[in-house]
Amino acid sequence: MADRVSSSILAELEAQALSDPQLPRANPTVATWQLPPHPTLSEIQSESLLKTTDYAIIGSGVTGCSVAKTLFEQAPSSSHPFSVTVLEARTLTSGATGRNGGVLTSFVPGDYKLLSERFGHEQAVKIARYANSTLEKMHALGNSSDELRRVSEVRRLQDVVCFEDKESFEQALESYRLYEEHVPEERGTIRKLTPQEAEKEYNVRAAAGAVVAPNGAFWPYRLITNIWAQLHSEYHSRLSIETKTPVTEITYDANTNKTHPYILHTPRGELRAAKVIHATNGYTGHLVPELRGKIFPVRGTMSTQKSTPEFGRHGHALSWSIVNSGSYDSVSRTMELGLYYGCQNPHTGDIFVGGERAKVDEMLVGDDTQVGDSCAENISNVLPRLFTKGWEGEGTKSYVIRTWSGIMGFTADRLPLVGSLPVGVTKRGVEGGEWIAAGFNGYGMPLCWSSGEAVAKMLLGINVSGFLPETFLASRERLVDDVEKRMAVVPALQLLVGGHP
Repeated sequence: MADRVSSSILAELEAQALSDPQLPRANPTVATWQLPPHPTLSEIQSESLLKTTDYAIIGSGVTGCSVAKTLFEQAPSSSHPFSVTVLEARTLTSGATGRNGGVLTSFVPGDYKLLSERFGHEQAVKIARYANSTLEKMHALGNSSDELRRVSEVRRLQDVVCFEDKESFEQALESYRLYEEHVPEERGTIRKLTPQEAEKEYNVRAAAGAVVAPNGAFWPYRLITNIWAQLHSEYHSRLSIETKTPVTEITYDANTNKTHPYILHTPRGELRAAKVIHATNGYTGHLVPELRGKIFPVRGTMSTQKSTPEFGRHGHALSWSIVNSGSYDSVSRTMELGLYYGCQNPHTGDIFVGGERAKVDEMLVGDDTQVGDSCAENISNVLPRLFTKGWEGEGTKSYVIRTWSGIMGFTADRLPLVGSLPVGVTKRGVEGGEWIAAGFNGYGMPLCWSSGEAVAKMLLGINVSGFLPETFLASRERLVDDVEKRMAVVPALQLLVGGHP
């Protein structure tokens, strides 16, 4: 039975959410995805930092890559040639994109009921189609050339989602029902299983039941770094990629340069920009202090673990998830967020698996230089906990090859922030000067690419209302005028920790 999360614990979490996430740390844990580093771009930087750029993109993950690619490819042929500079605090694509779970799955079917209750069916359906479209774009990117198909290992799978308690299973089934009712093109894609059927067909423990739904998997770091390589080759005269160049501060001075008034301060010097795009997700609050609490870091845990001959090879067919209602242990001050996810390397058989069970003071932090002891202990127990066959006689733990942490960006209303940041938030410059695509709440793959694309198109004057949900907009109404209602931190934290306020 889960303990109640006391008001004092919520206050502690709130203080973390409202604090400065600081810059990405210089010596993060090593993610399997990033081995080996990209041979030419991992630490690329110009001999000296440019003095000016038209578009400064802060962050080189999926989102930043999408912004750059869309700017170059969607700009009208008649437009004046522009320059793009990408600034990355560490090595290329070393943040969440290079640290995630490697699965291509939508959060909407399981969250549809909540989304529709909070934002209405029209927006919930638009979010669903946005997520599905984004996942298709990721598959298309991975299959856009023989080389990208080889390095990305993008593939379509079935996800076996195992529910450990009746409450979470019943809530999910109602959400899936509503999803199929209101998103008719998805009807018939989700299959319900009893615990006995799940064990017999998929070798899993699902105490309350399971569902099987389509999803996918890929090698995120390799896909995005290779797209960067393509962009750098094609637009090398206009694209500068500056790794190991953290932006420590942004100021505004139109008196000394009217066309490039934003000054990005870095240890390598100052860069002036006409427009600034924030693609830093969980670290956003460092450069935009007014967003602290509205977007905040959550540290996640990932691992690679050895499979066994008895378990077999399923990397071309299946992925797996564990869902429960979440829990809190007041004695150890440890929270379980109620979601685990895994996929198998189709070539080696090794299993990528992640999920959160962390101490209160290790959860809402921007430090990915370590994995908490409770996180490491917990992740080593996940595979025997999930599968009925494959680890018999090997004790309670599987063989862990590597563990690492990564920083996700969560928002107080659980929706991404996409678009132009109001001056009331940035406290500098003019309207339309700073832009954002961030806050993906642990589900970047169905959101990031389209969010970066939307920002780039808006910068180019292209209408995105046909595909971007209005609830995603980083509007003044959402972030300034009605912030107490829309971006209250404590209700978001109650939801995050499993609904045990």
